[in-house]
Amino acid sequence: MPFKNPLERVTALSMLTTTCLGIVEILAGLASGSIAFVAAGADAFTDTLNSIGVITGLRISRRPADKGHPYGHHKAETFALMVLAIILVLAGARIAYSAVERLYLGGITEVTVELALLALLAITVLGALACLKIRTGRRFNNSLVVADGYNSLSDSISAAAVLVSIGFVRLGFPQADSIVALGISVLIFRWGLGIGRDALNVFMEASPGPEVIAKIKRECLGVQGVLGCHHCRARRAGSCILADLHVLVSPKLSIEEAHDVATRVERRLRTKVPGLDSVIVHVEPCKEVKRGKKR
Repeated sequence: MPFKNPLERVTALSMLTTTCLGIVEILAGLASGSIAFVAAGADAFTDTLNSIGVITGLRISRRPADKGHPYGHHKAETFALMVLAIILVLAGARIAYSAVERLYLGGITEVTVELALLALLAITVLGALACLKIRTGRRFNNSLVVADGYNSLSDSISAAAVLVSIGFVRLGFPQADSIVALGISVLIFRWGLGIGRDALNVFMEASPGPEVIAKIKRECLGVQGVLGCHHCRARRAGSCILADLHVLVSPKLSIEEAHDVATRVERRLRTKVPGLDSVIVHVEPCKEVKRGKKR
């Protein structure tokens, strides 16, 4: 299946990388008895699942509006985010259980130079991958890919924690391995809750923020023929923004002229406001409001 979209390409690269890294880390953990490495490998596999969900969400969200979905399929991205959140929370809980079990039952961890080098490799690869995904996601204003990038960044931090645990085990503190695994589980669990909260906000049609609303109003007032604007609202649908507002125009304008003003407002907002996919402009006559003043 070809990945022509840059967002899909960087996600596919992430999927391949985390799969290979996860296999190596789990095998290394099983061979050495390091539960921290097994936890890191499981975390890498959750990233692979994340990537599959991201690509699926991206493809569905780009489908055009149809009779059954007249407003498009943008929230497919949000649904993918929610699924990823559940996967992360479950993975975090499973790793935490294994870590606590190891603390009670004990176990032997064999520390080698190869394990340390593997941890360093994971830190470097995951860190570079995180930066690439975050940069690409921001470039195309896609919150799903940005979130996936921060997830990879947390994995890089987890790998650094594993490297620290290797040092402590080497110094004679074998419990450090389980403690670090428990810390990794907390990171995974917290990240899952954060993603779930963001997805829930989109499902609840939360505002994209006061900065976006202010920019919409500012750009609207910059259109010739607009005397003011009010009742400006916006909400997120996946990585897109949907908005509606009322603009005030001279009552002397004909219906056709007022319609032209509304069309110019729509075009300007689509051009100037990043991520704005749809905007509905209501036109109202105004006699007393001066240009630039909001009622």
